[in-house]
Amino acid sequence: MKNKWIIVGSAVLLIAQIATGVGHMDPQSMQVMSRDPAEELTIDGRLDLGDTLHWDRHFFDLGFGPGYTPVDAGFGVTNWEYPPSDIVPDANGDGNDGYTDTSTAIVKFLHHGTDLYIALQSDDESVCKRFPGWEGDGLFMKVKMRESGALFEYKLFYVNEGVGDSARFEMNGPEGSGEGASYEFPGTITNDNTAPDSGYTLEMVIHLDILDPTYEPYDSVWLSMMIFDMDFYVPEHATAPDPDLCDYFKSWWGSEWGTELRCLLLGDLTTVDAYQIPEDKGITIDGQLSEDVWENATAMTIGKGSQGATGWYWMQWGDTLNEWDDPSTATIKFLHDGTDLYLGIVSDDSSVCEWGPGWEADGLFLWMRDPWVIPGPGERHEVKLMYFGNVVGDTAKLELSASVPSGAVEGKSYEPPGTVTHADTGGCGPDHGYSLELVLHTDMWGYVDGDSVWMAPVIWDMDHSSWDVFDEHTSDYVKSWWGCEWADINFDKYYMYRQVYLSPEVGIAEDESGPKVCMLRQNYPNPFSRTTAIRYELPRKTHTVLKVYSLTGQVVKTLVEGNVEAGIHTVYWDGTTDGNMKVANGVYFYRIKAEGFSETRRMLLVR
Repeated sequence: MKNKWIIVGSAVLLIAQIATGVGHMDPQSMQVMSRDPAEELTIDGRLDLGDTLHWDRHFFDLGFGPGYTPVDAGFGVTNWEYPPSDIVPDANGDGNDGYTDTSTAIVKFLHHGTDLYIALQSDDESVCKRFPGWEGDGLFMKVKMRESGALFEYKLFYVNEGVGDSARFEMNGPEGSGEGASYEFPGTITNDNTAPDSGYTLEMVIHLDILDPTYEPYDSVWLSMMIFDMDFYVPEHATAPDPDLCDYFKSWWGSEWGTELRCLLLGDLTTVDAYQIPEDKGITIDGQLSEDVWENATAMTIGKGSQGATGWYWMQWGDTLNEWDDPSTATIKFLHDGTDLYLGIVSDDSSVCEWGPGWEADGLFLWMRDPWVIPGPGERHEVKLMYFGNVVGDTAKLELSASVPSGAVEGKSYEPPGTVTHADTGGCGPDHGYSLELVLHTDMWGYVDGDSVWMAPVIWDMDHSSWDVFDEHTSDYVKSWWGCEWADINFDKYYMYRQVYLSPEVGIAEDESGPKVCMLRQNYPNPFSRTTAIRYELPRKTHTVLKVYSLTGQVVKTLVEGNVEAGIHTVYWDGTTDGNMKVANGVYFYRIKAEGFSETRRMLLVR
């Protein structure tokens, strides 16, 4: 973070100059993990004491304050300010020694369906209300209603006037749409300067379905968030302000007062269904996913910004000389035949290779477990189908840990024309992705048909990293996961596996006689980083218009305009305008109009 002092009259204005999109600063969106549905989360403010199982996990967080340095799972926020005393006459005066208690507040998010949980932990050494004024240490949020766009305030901050008082929850949202509580660490006495405080924690839940009934369990929530940090105020300052003692500081994600918003992606599916393969169908494990039953399989995307997945990691995020030029995604599909669980993975990776300095490689690293016991670090069940080695054009290799039952897994890869693995040199162009196909004989882990199988798939994405081209500023080390990274209770802590339900519902291919009505499907993947597919259906030949729009209603891209034959059609959008210029990250709409039919859907671009 680069700090800059600006002289305003005789006062000093301290602001943070933050470049959006640099490293881990000011993310436009953040993924929100699911809490364990089997365990309640009590809103009592005691994060590390009452709900360790929920909050003591390895996942993304936001760091507020000038002293915060982002780490691999952390992000800095948009901006912060230490305003001059002509704006806050009761603080930051000419004789003040400046913002000396440079506190950091770490904010984490979880969700359970439409319940959005927010946790904050601050190391503030002076916890207090602003006297006089309405502000106080703590959290101020504005949350956008999904349909109307109206903003509602949710506040959990120290605005009670008594010495030793707790934080107060306030909102102007619908009754019952939120609640919050605080906890003051031993040694913290609010509104008191006799000794340094020891910090505090806050816990809040917003019931999004009460705020706006159109919110869905895996949705996008737009909001702004501000953290106030008042220092050295005591009740006497209500009538006798002391600007040379008191400090007024604030930092925010989005904007101060809600004019600019950021997005939370309620993701991390807790379970997915694997449909039963029809009796007259079968799957050959050859990596190609060529059987028509795959077309109707349940699918989820794993990659940066993918809403169904749990998290992702890019090793080089702090390297200003490195540009992540291949943010690929992988789609995992699920089917089953009794206790045989089939996984199909399709990746759009344009650099298929291994990680030269280590053992890692592109492909699938799958953690498995039986129905009863979570294995310890030395007993984890590892299933790897990855592009190990450095032989140009080689296929992926299947490797299993000794703890995996013998004969329990089969797997193959397929490299389409244009993909030459381990070959960034020699005149080869960008790869055209790969696909993987596995069958897990889950009965060998103790599962029966109708069970939910516990697993945690990790997709590794190494780019330009074979030994022949490895360079610390161009090679990329990326992984994305559903569940956890390492299935290690010492690292991932808790709720590490997700479930695939061996559903009795049969996956049947769509009616080939053609569509009966006009229809616009949800784009896939969504969110997306490079290209997304939009499918639409027409019952007869008709004039059709399909366009992409910005949030302000401006046409961004015309995808279809003209007479289109009856049938099922797919078009692709690569995040560019009609003038072939890249658009910014964010939400876009796409709308179809055909023979009196009109429908609009939303999509999210996250590069």
